Order: sequence, then C-alpha cells, then structure tokens
Amino acid sequence: MTAIPETPKLWSNVRAYGLSLICLIAGLAIGYLLRVPAPPKAAGADAAVPAPATGAAPMMTAEQLKHMADKKAEPLLAELQKKPKDADLLVQIGSTYAAAHQFKTAQEYYERALSVKGNDPAILSRLSSCYYYEGDVDKAVATLDRALKQDPNNADMLFNMGMLQWHAKTDPKAAIAAWEKLLKAHPDDPNRAQVEQLIARAKQHLNIPAGTKTEKPAM
Repeated sequence: MTAIPETPKLWSNVRAYGLSLICLIAGLAIGYLLRVPAPPKAAGADAAVPAPATGAAPMMTAEQLKHMADKKAEPLLAELQKKPKDADLLVQIGSTYAAAHQFKTAQEYYERALSVKGNDPAILSRLSSCYYYEGDVDKAVATLDRALKQDPNNADMLFNMGMLQWHAKTDPKAAIAAWEKLLKAHPDDPNRAQVEQLIARAKQHLNIPAGTKTEKPAM
C-alpha cells in the first residue's frame, strides 16, 4: 500500500497521466496510470485528488487510510452541513476519500454531486473509477461512456476508456478505437508517443475475443 502525500499537484494537471486506478490497494490488478479531468476548485482549497506516491513509502493499513480520510474530510463535512447542495464541495469530499482508497465512500459523494449537477463529465469520470475499484467493471465503462457523451473528445476520458476496454474488458479493438479517436481529436497531445505505443501493443492482441478471461495484456 502507498501513503498519500499532502500535495495534490500531480493530479491538478489534466495533461498528466494520473487517474485513480491504483490497484495495489484495490487488489484489482490493472496497475496502469490513467488520466483525470481537473476537478472544481473549492474556495480556499485545492480540490484535486492527490497523486499516489511514486517512491517507497510506509505501509498503511486500510483502517489507517480511512482514519486519515475522515480527519481530512472533517472541515469539509462541517461546511457541507451549511451547503448540502454544493456540488463542488461534494466532489472535494469524494476526492478526499478516493485519495485514501475509500472508494465506496467516494462513490457516494460523487453520486450526490451528480444529483445536483446532472451529467457532469468530470464527476462521471471520477465515479467510473470508483465503480471499477468496487468491482463493477460494466458500470465503470457505462459511466465513462456517459461522460464521453457529454464531452466526446476529452483526451483524458478517451485514454481511460481505452485502458478500461483493454485491461478490464479484454477488448483491444475497442481500446484502439478510443485511443485513435484521442489522437485524431488531439494530434498534438503531449503524450502522443505513449498512446501510439499502446495502440501498437493492443494490436498484437486483436486475436483475443472480447471478454476473454486471461492474464492482463502485456504493455
């Protein structure tokens, strides 16, 4: 397990790879970094989800992670008592719990935010990752698809869709389609070389029927 750093800088940049598929904690064995749309800013605070630590870090138990998230969320929850329909605040609380791998709790706050804000693509994208970590791959993909219907050329979400289709659904054809759409819509994407490499590798697995239960495709 990894400790959660205090600074959220890595995840505040939507062009960096860094969504929350941190499967060392979730035990779901993707292990690849995805991309996340920037969350809304809360007044006086940075609402971005902190990135996972990349170096060695002390091991933390699930209970310690939950306690840490509860402590960080305390002032936000107090503010929520005054503004229960504040979607940005609900997202910030959800992101606090997601950063500590409390995905079920994060899911609840993202869902509440959506009940206020409707089909907001950034919130849907975050909710999709929570569904994935909770073990509902189909719901994760369907939720991300809802987000893409609102923002069909979003580079981060297209990248994520490709990763979910390939590694969670074993559907390299669908993954390639998402990544090729990303490159067509964003020919100057700063991570173009990496996306092209992913496409090339996914093409090596086109003979695998979609949904086949197998080891995760080699990167």
